[in-house]
Amino acid sequence: MIRLLYISVFLLNATLLFSQAGSLALPFDFPVLLSGNFGELRSNHFHAGLDFKTQGATGKSLHTPADGYIMRATVSPGGYGRALYVMHDNGYVTVHGHLERFMPGVEHRVRQCQYDNETFPVDIEFLPNEFPVKRGDIIALSGNSGYSFGPHLHMEVRKASDGQLINPMQFYKQYVTDTKAPVAHAFAVTPNKGHGVVNGATNTITMHVKNGIVADTLSVWGVVGFSVKAYDFMDNTNNRYGVYSIELFVDGIKRFGSCIDSYFHNENRYINAFVDYERYYNDGDWFMRSYLLDNNPLGMLWADSERGWLNVDEERVYNVEYRLADYHGNKRSYKFAVKGEKNTIPSLAELSGDYLYWFINNEINLKGMRLSIPRGELFENAILNILQLDNDSSVSHCYDLGGTAYPLYKKAILSLQVNEPNKYPHKKYYMRLKTKKGYRSVGGTLNDGWITTNITVLGCYDVAVDTVAPVVKLLAEKNWSKNGKINFLIKDTETGVSSYKGYIDDKFILFEFCSKNGRLSCNLKREGVKRGKHKLKLHVSDVAGNETIVEKNIVY
Repeated sequence: MIRLLYISVFLLNATLLFSQAGSLALPFDFPVLLSGNFGELRSNHFHAGLDFKTQGATGKSLHTPADGYIMRATVSPGGYGRALYVMHDNGYVTVHGHLERFMPGVEHRVRQCQYDNETFPVDIEFLPNEFPVKRGDIIALSGNSGYSFGPHLHMEVRKASDGQLINPMQFYKQYVTDTKAPVAHAFAVTPNKGHGVVNGATNTITMHVKNGIVADTLSVWGVVGFSVKAYDFMDNTNNRYGVYSIELFVDGIKRFGSCIDSYFHNENRYINAFVDYERYYNDGDWFMRSYLLDNNPLGMLWADSERGWLNVDEERVYNVEYRLADYHGNKRSYKFAVKGEKNTIPSLAELSGDYLYWFINNEINLKGMRLSIPRGELFENAILNILQLDNDSSVSHCYDLGGTAYPLYKKAILSLQVNEPNKYPHKKYYMRLKTKKGYRSVGGTLNDGWITTNITVLGCYDVAVDTVAPVVKLLAEKNWSKNGKINFLIKDTETGVSSYKGYIDDKFILFEFCSKNGRLSCNLKREGVKRGKHKLKLHVSDVAGNETIVEKNIVY
């Protein structure tokens, strides 16, 4: 009897130890509300973690979720802002972003590095014995730094062995209240180019959901694919989230499924194969495809032998069902029908342009333009119609690569010939992409009369010259002396701000830059500046080497 009791206690303790070793504690000591979930659709990437709300405030104590050590600290004007990376004994790495301050020892090392290198952005790695932490230790204060638009904590969980991102909800599900099922807002049917039509045409047709019902019944013929626009919701918040699981059935047979439990960083840009990128680019709508393009190896997706495409070759009704579910098991289904009606399908031969294959290197050379698209950069075979357009730049012709923004996995190499390449210093020339809001620099290097750069989308490109220095605007100058906080607004509309350095009495002083609002600031008290008269000097440069210098005598 005593022996059995001993064995039972031993097994219980072992179970508890194993459970704690493989678990992660909450990062905060207040109730959990989320503003973002794992796998949400974002521009060019999936959301890599959970966004924890911090009660509308910064400065909340952040607790490490398990034993381990702080392995890395980064500071950036965008992205995660101030971030900590923690290596845990249980085989996970957690990432904590948008912080306000690090724990004192780490904060000291970061500031030391910033002053030693006279730079605000830093990336420091630590040894295992430098900053060991225990489960529950306070490692930072939450904030709103980087590309964050409200106080919150971004938290990721990665496998230390291979860097795979995993859904943190597996550790925190029991702390999140969620009784709401995902909701679909619209569905779409897309004909496979050269192989199908919808309502007799080759363009995508959208079907809207009203009161949970899809009233439309579209006419289809040949090969078509379905897509869905949907979001998830949770209790006690007004936020909308990504949908954890999507399944597509046709006539009761499963054709496609997505389930976002994990992914690797190098899969991020395949989001542009998963969603209808053109719809997102033009309208801001996220339609998730329920079929696989030729080059879409995302591990979170499953498809049948037809890769989710439906071949409509009978004149009858095809019954379609979507089943949506969230991580908590809340489910909702939608049913609608498409009608097979024989119709003429236009062939690809009727379309003009260069036919590109995703599985080979594609080289296009025209007068004044060279384009190289490496193997695997396209998500599917495509017809590229390149037009030379008039533009407002006298530096080069404008080339429209395809008529709309078409995404690439990583990059293609584009070269444009430059008129009068020696009129300005070579650094002043840059290539730009025309967007809905104007132009965006994509950089470039000028050599032998051609400027060359890597591009991530096929769009409309030309060359421009940047001879204008960044604009520096003083903010609330009358308050500088009183509160010791110096604030500038810096902006460069062409090649973008590349560097900024401030000096007090000819000695470097740390200015912090926030890329989301262009604010450049310095807290004189925190930087140890004594009260009195001082000489302030600020240098701001853009990528083209244009520089603005501000010099002022200040009283603090």
